[in-house]
This record gives sequence, structure tokens and C-alpha cells, in this order.
Amino acid sequence: MHPTATERRARRSSEHNLALRYQLESTLKRGRMAALALTDGNGLLVAWAGEDGLCEELGAVAPLVARGAPKRMPGPGQTGDDVAVRAIDCFGEALFLASLGGGVAREALLSHSARGIQRILTSN
Repeated sequence: MHPTATERRARRSSEHNLALRYQLESTLKRGRMAALALTDGNGLLVAWAGEDGLCEELGAVAPLVARGAPKRMPGPGQTGDDVAVRAIDCFGEALFLASLGGGVAREALLSHSARGIQRILTSN
């Protein structure tokens, strides 16, 4: 590596689970999101960042929202537009990256994170 080059990632791991966690934690922090969940097509968590229970709920609704259900989380205090979901194709399987909350850059951050997730999952 060139001595003046800078590493853009503060943390990295060759273990897929840990690398996914780092990716999601970085996106959560940068986007000021309440929760971020990567789920399979059944809404089961693959990786997440944020409070565990909230991530489980977000993961459960992610496939439904991706298929057109209202962008709502069950429970008091959640507003309709707080949930955003991005579908990720990995080896022919659908995964869903869902966020709760976030600012105006949320869509750009989700796109960036989705590319990172795909890179992590398809690396050897």
C-alpha cells in the first residue's frame, strides 16, 4: 500500500458476520438511524445494528414493506415514513436491508451499505 493512502474503513474483519456488523454499525452511526437490519426473505435477522428488540421488529416487517406493505413499524410512536427497505440479491436469494429513522442522506447511505454487504457476502 502507498504510504500516503488512507484506509476509509476504521474496522475490518475477514469473518463475514463481524464484517457485516461493522458495515451496519457504520451506516447506522453515519445516518443517525434508530435501527438497521439485514434479513432474509422470511424476516429473520442475518445482521443488525441497534437495539436488539427493535431490530427484530424491523427485520420482521422488512420483506413485507419491500413487497408493498405500509412503511410502518408496529407500536406507538412510529411514523409511516420512518422505515426504508432496499432489496439485495445475493447468489439468487433476496435479502432486505431495512432502516428505521435517518436523515435526508438515508437513501444514499442505504445504497452504499447494500453494495458493501454484497461485497462482503460474495467475497471468499
